[in-house]
Amino acid sequence: MEDEGFVDDSFIEEMAWEYASLQGKDCVPMLRQLAAAAEQAGDTVAAQTWRAITEAAARILALESDPR
Repeated sequence: MEDEGFVDDSFIEEMAWEYASLQGKDCVPMLRQLAAAAEQAGDTVAAQTWRAITEAAARILALESDPR
């Protein structure tokens, strides 16, 4: 997710891996709460960033649970 040059994809992926590694499946609801809090505070860039991290973390967790 490139957002007007503020946040790059490597940052999103790095943060998602970190949250997924530390919190496991519990990170997804927590990250959604962070996105909602940022949105409520009027920080749309932070909200978009947290949503992108949430999506990436969910994808990572799905890959880890795939029995292939």
